[in-house]
Amino acid sequence: MRGWRLISALWLILAATCSCQIDPPLHFRKAVDAEIVLSTKVQVEFMWQVNWEAIWDFAWVEESLGPLSYKDPKSMRLHVYTQGLDGEPISHQTHNFMGQEGSVRVFVGTHNFLFHNNDSHVILFESEDDLAPIQATTRIISPGLRESAIIQTIAQKSKAESNDDIYTGEEHVAYAPDELFSLFDWGHVITDDLSTYEYIDGRYVLRIKGELLPSTFIYLIQVRLHNNKGRVVGCGGGAAITGVAAGVNLVTRQTWDQTVSIPFDMYINKEEDPDLLGGRVMSFGLKGCRNPYGTGGNEKEADDARHYLVLSLSYDNGGYKNVRIDITDQFQDLPTGGVITVDLDVNDFPPDDVPPDSGGGGFQALIGEWGEQTGSTTIIN
Repeated sequence: MRGWRLISALWLILAATCSCQIDPPLHFRKAVDAEIVLSTKVQVEFMWQVNWEAIWDFAWVEESLGPLSYKDPKSMRLHVYTQGLDGEPISHQTHNFMGQEGSVRVFVGTHNFLFHNNDSHVILFESEDDLAPIQATTRIISPGLRESAIIQTIAQKSKAESNDDIYTGEEHVAYAPDELFSLFDWGHVITDDLSTYEYIDGRYVLRIKGELLPSTFIYLIQVRLHNNKGRVVGCGGGAAITGVAAGVNLVTRQTWDQTVSIPFDMYINKEEDPDLLGGRVMSFGLKGCRNPYGTGGNEKEADDARHYLVLSLSYDNGGYKNVRIDITDQFQDLPTGGVITVDLDVNDFPPDDVPPDSGGGGFQALIGEWGEQTGSTTIIN
């Protein structure tokens, strides 16, 4: 089972002793020991279409292409925001621990708790000041790197040659995020009143239930090639998805209005199905989405949002063709990730001419033009 991991049943265990009686009961200078325990279980259906396995046709080989699923976090970070009398945060403490267990000290009072994994080497965590919400994003790929890298350049062109003129603005190209899980628990009161605790194994325990949910989402992209007859042999120049959110607010779960293009690899399994391309891309999802887990979460995205799949097709004669396909409807229907399927008629996308002695079809991203998107290219909803 590919098992996308949903981290759930979050327990914040606060050990309190009989000796911690104070007056008044919410005095901010009193601290109590706290032990944090996280447990995990698999709930694939919570994130994906119920029939995603029936929709996903590409024969993905994890040994060579990497896992499709989320990975369990190796380390966690807890942010404790202590509230003042007016409810505004007055202090901010962070606690890091390996795995999913650790001990911290929490002051008696009212706190906001933010949990997220911090084992990513790609995701950047930032805030305007020490008391501001934590934002998650990734680095923008530098112009110099874009000019030397095929896959990162194809998504950077300011306008594609296409039958529509909707997408005209230039968009930064960013690194794809990896697994990010988060939970924000607001306004929790820590008191020395032992009657509010459970007594477990000689300890007084305060239990907080919540769900540590993904804040980055997996999209599986497959392109069915019709009338191919062996002409398209892969996607050597790579692929990209455009118009995705550049980051997310971990407190509110609202994604940024700023958008980026994210490059990724597309593969072909010639032995299993030479007429099917497949790829996996992680992103922060829809731009300006106030809560992807809410009712109709994607309905909050701006009306002008557009999402395109960008492909650099490689042909058996050494030629190539750069294609851009509108996948807006499918992407917006999947605020927490899922399978996007595209039907592509190869007859509509002949390869560009290969100059003599060119040595084949390297993708000249800063010079070559986009292939025209014809009306016969269809999207499966």
